[in-house]
Amino acid sequence: MAEELTKEQQEQIHEHYHNPKNMKVLTTYNARGIGRNPDNWGQVDMYLLVDKDGVVIDLGYEFKGCPTIAFTASVFTEELKGVPLEEAYADTQAELDIQNAQNSCDDCVKMILVAFIAAYWNFKERNAGTNLEDYTLHMIEITAPKTETTCG
Repeated sequence: MAEELTKEQQEQIHEHYHNPKNMKVLTTYNARGIGRNPDNWGQVDMYLLVDKDGVVIDLGYEFKGCPTIAFTASVFTEELKGVPLEEAYADTQAELDIQNAQNSCDDCVKMILVAFIAAYWNFKERNAGTNLEDYTLHMIEITAPKTETTCG
């Protein structure tokens, strides 16, 4: 049986749903990544600001697609603020691996995860001096594979 939500959890869900956090383009950022769903033209653009110690200090996103993205990305980006980039990447990649292994139909969530992973690689390449602007190449290489599962 599913566990009941506390009043505080219900309020947090309500807040993220009605007032999504971080739904903005950062004017100052040092990484950007895009997650796309080629089946429905959905897209999430993720912006990261990582400090000199490798900690994510701000995130922003914009999207084209289902309304679920605003709520889910709001929760996702709030949870990553103040987290070391390497830890955030490892957790995000692990979650994407779980989603893909389950043949999950939640492409909205996958687009958010892929956008963050693409931003991570963009950050690494920018710091190495090998890729200053091309944040789409990695996104295309790591976009979640099309599922054979019937969704809906």
